[in-house]
Amino acid sequence: MGLICGGALAHTFGRRLDFVNYKRAIVVCYIVHGGSYVLFSQVRSFYQALVFIGLSRAGVGFSSVMNMAQLLRNVPDKFRGRVFATMETTTWSVMMISMALAGVGSQYYDPRTIGTIAGVLSSTTALYWGIANYLGRLPEPAHEGIEPEAIEVHGEPTV
Repeated sequence: MGLICGGALAHTFGRRLDFVNYKRAIVVCYIVHGGSYVLFSQVRSFYQALVFIGLSRAGVGFSSVMNMAQLLRNVPDKFRGRVFATMETTTWSVMMISMALAGVGSQYYDPRTIGTIAGVLSSTTALYWGIANYLGRLPEPAHEGIEPEAIEVHGEPTV
């Protein structure tokens, strides 16, 4: 549910965000994701755990939709396939490595500790993104060819 809600919110608000506010939203998303994951790993109540894992997934869903939308708007057609292939390969590789490390760690640490470490490490993305943004290392790419607004789809899906 969190991924669906986060993706839907990104779709709704993403059209209104300029590039500066997009970058700020991504920082907030990664803080929400990591912080909620830490809280998820520590709560004792099943229902509280559902709320916090839902919030964590909503942060992931929002940032994922926003990042993909920005890539579609800014990556030239001739590079788009390579960029998406690289992103997917990196994402899945990092997930496999983190799961393997969590598996090894589970022999030495309890699941709450592993969850806390995972949440804190996830939030470091916000730190790096925020610092890079502050230092001006995340400039808006120059638009080539069609303006990004011209490629937006605003109609209802057809079946």
